[in-house]
Amino acid sequence: MKKLLAIGFSAALFLGACSDDTASDEKASTDKETEETTEQNGDVKQEMMKFYLSISKTINAVDGDLNAYENAQAEETLPEGADLQTMKDAAKTSAEESANAVEGIEIPAELEEQQADLETSFASIKEAYDMKAEELTKEAPSFEAANAKFTEADEKLNALLEEQGLIPSSLLNEVSQ
Repeated sequence: MKKLLAIGFSAALFLGACSDDTASDEKASTDKETEETTEQNGDVKQEMMKFYLSISKTINAVDGDLNAYENAQAEETLPEGADLQTMKDAAKTSAEESANAVEGIEIPAELEEQQADLETSFASIKEAYDMKAEELTKEAPSFEAANAKFTEADEKLNALLEEQGLIPSSLLNEVSQ
């Protein structure tokens, strides 16, 4: 009877040890999956930050004349006559180039989950630049509606930044300098 009790106790100890191994394997597998998910989220966060910075660089490369016009208009220092028309024409061309630049921005593959929101934001930004180009054909251009459209895109981009744990920014301010 004692031998049977010893064998039963040994079997219980053996089975208990095996079940701990299974639990350890499951825990290790779960830890590895969590680590991979965290790494992927880190990659998306890093890629989102790089991509966001590249947007303003792309636009700033072509919107200098538009910014010069808007700043002069805000400071009420616009030239008159032919100089004003030359400045407006350059600003209009700059707005059109900015719209084309936004349209040409390619979204990285790492941001495929955010692609729809990014495309919506870019469509709003492009529309804002198209609106500015149209306003520059008028006698007294007003950019309020275009800036409101750009702000819509800004809000969508900020929501994407916040989803990744990044600090929101103002793309409109970054490209208006």
